Amino acid sequence: MNRLVICLACAVVLTACHSGVSQLKEAEKISKNVASQVIPDSREDLYQVHFTDWGSSLVATGETTSPEAKNILISNLKSASISITDSIRILPDQAPGVKNWALVNISVCNIRSNPANSAEMATQAILGTPVRILKKSGGWFLIQTPDRYIGWVDDDALIVTDIAGMENWRSSKRIIYLPLSGTGFNPETKEAVTDLVAGSILKLDELTKYGCVAEMPDGRKIELPATDFADFDNWRKNTSPTAESLAVRAKSLMGRPYLWGGTSTKGVDCSGFVKTVYFLNGVILARDASLQFRHGVATEPQSGYTSLKPGDLVFFGRKAAGDKPAKATHVGLYLGNGAYINSSGFVRVDSFDPSQTNYSKIRADNWLGGRRIMGSEGTSGIVRVKDHPWY
Repeated sequence: MNRLVICLACAVVLTACHSGVSQLKEAEKISKNVASQVIPDSREDLYQVHFTDWGSSLVATGETTSPEAKNILISNLKSASISITDSIRILPDQAPGVKNWALVNISVCNIRSNPANSAEMATQAILGTPVRILKKSGGWFLIQTPDRYIGWVDDDALIVTDIAGMENWRSSKRIIYLPLSGTGFNPETKEAVTDLVAGSILKLDELTKYGCVAEMPDGRKIELPATDFADFDNWRKNTSPTAESLAVRAKSLMGRPYLWGGTSTKGVDCSGFVKTVYFLNGVILARDASLQFRHGVATEPQSGYTSLKPGDLVFFGRKAAGDKPAKATHVGLYLGNGAYINSSGFVRVDSFDPSQTNYSKIRADNWLGGRRIMGSEGTSGIVRVKDHPWY
């Protein structure tokens, strides 16, 4: 009799364990499907969900930037009759008074793949850029930039604020810095306060006889000559890309060194280059070449460069093969007559035309097609600065 009871108890335990393992695998499968459907790219949205078997139910832990993904996950789990305890955290914390906004407080801040100075530099943000703080770890913030890119920043690079502080900044009188680079000097001591790069945004403190006094996010004040700045609201409302304005800005960066992760006039990678050129013409593009390749009106590679228009983005990389789609690994800006400008070693002009001395056979062999940006403003991945709610 005792032996029978023990056997029955063991059977119950084994059945429960099998059921728990089965539900765990099913939950993970459902979660993976939700991630693939709702989170197209982990560079622009976070989704890190884990499950633990807790007796009669599963416990879901982790974090995501997508409330939609979380809601769909919980709904799908319930539809599969999986009992779940929800401990998934939505980033950022939206509780009243939480300081989950910031402004970049140095000329160019490095945004890294992990919270360490030794980690890979993934991208950059320039002075006055508004960013959203997702969470903090030690002396590092996980942030999201206006182009939706996510990475880690040393807290010394930011001035943290709340939603009220951001509203105050947006409603203030601001200026945008115009030269490729320069220095802001203390209006009283005339000593250098900070270096500056094109596109930096500062508060206007006062207009002076020869220019203005501007205020950095941390309150430091600098003096600028009248030729070095424009009213930010006028600039964002009236600035839009043309073939000519894009070419002028792009060529002004000729010879600038290639910098992995670079998105400023100090140094740029290929996608950072076209992104910087378009931003200085009032348009925010997605960050990486592979992301930029998804947006705009497509020009197919088989049509050749003759169907391109100046201002189009031109892409290169791995061609589609079998079930593998094409993957863009390099991007440039088309200038016309077969010429395109790109950051490859340094900012330079190359050509699709084999008769030209700057013809690049390597690029021609890996040509994936173009994307028309002008005329696509307001669509996914192509946002005018004037329409972006963070500005």
